[in-house]
Amino acid sequence: MTQHPHNLEHSLSVHGKNVQCLAEILRDNVNLAVWQRPRNNHWAAFVNEFCNRAGNLERFVSLERGQSAATALPGWALDIEGSNHWIADVDELAEMYQCLFEPEAIGLRIHVLADTMCPRFHVDRVPVRLLCTYRGPGTEWLPDPLVTRPAGEGPLPEQSVPSDRIQTIPTAAVALLKGEAWEGNEGRGLVHRSPQPNGTPRLVVGLDWLSS
Repeated sequence: MTQHPHNLEHSLSVHGKNVQCLAEILRDNVNLAVWQRPRNNHWAAFVNEFCNRAGNLERFVSLERGQSAATALPGWALDIEGSNHWIADVDELAEMYQCLFEPEAIGLRIHVLADTMCPRFHVDRVPVRLLCTYRGPGTEWLPDPLVTRPAGEGPLPEQSVPSDRIQTIPTAAVALLKGEAWEGNEGRGLVHRSPQPNGTPRLVVGLDWLSS
């Protein structure tokens, strides 16, 4: 596991090849944890077929404990070979998220994106979001020392960062992004954006902390 330490006033990012590195997001000074896992050939064929048939697609469901991600897929997608392997993977991510944070419910978003969803750098107004890009380039983010924050309350200003300093979460990696609504993290949420799809639709799964 590697840490990218900065000055003490800056937040850290933690990256590792073991799933246990995700628990580092619980530390006060960590606002990004990335499990750099390899792609899984069991769901690769499903992902390609699903993206090719879906075009642009967005699905959202609220998952109670024990509910499956299968409820978020259109019926035709369940018939694609390998769908069971992909659903099992998303269900495992939801179970991990539940164990780490114990939310009342989990918001599951599935996006197939032929265009850029959020082209501007921004922060999320959520406690913590899980992102996994199953196909296409992963989410881009900025190390904390490179970020220009607003002087007070207000939107994040335009970020003037050389392209070679912008970081990318690897495809298939599992990332936990701490947002502005995490207690004590106000004004320190991870700054990130969607990349250009480069002609290939992206498949992105997001998990959010829901409460009543």
